[in-house]
Amino acid sequence: MAGIFLTAKQMYDFKKSEERTNAKLKRAGFKNFHTYPIVCGCPDPTCGGWHEVDLSRPLPTNEECNEILKNHSQT
Repeated sequence: MAGIFLTAKQMYDFKKSEERTNAKLKRAGFKNFHTYPIVCGCPDPTCGGWHEVDLSRPLPTNEECNEILKNHSQT
């Protein structure tokens, strides 16, 4: 859906923004947190958006993921 609103260059920059954000998190030791994309609505043709990190919500561990999947498949 974003392809309708973003040019190819903006989508490329948006993807690279995610990769840079994840790399910064790993270097800082926060590799297990959610990263959210924020699409900018400004008229700047070079601006696609950015990514933010939610430090209040860590990613589940492998054991927690398996438990979540097991509970989900039973419902």
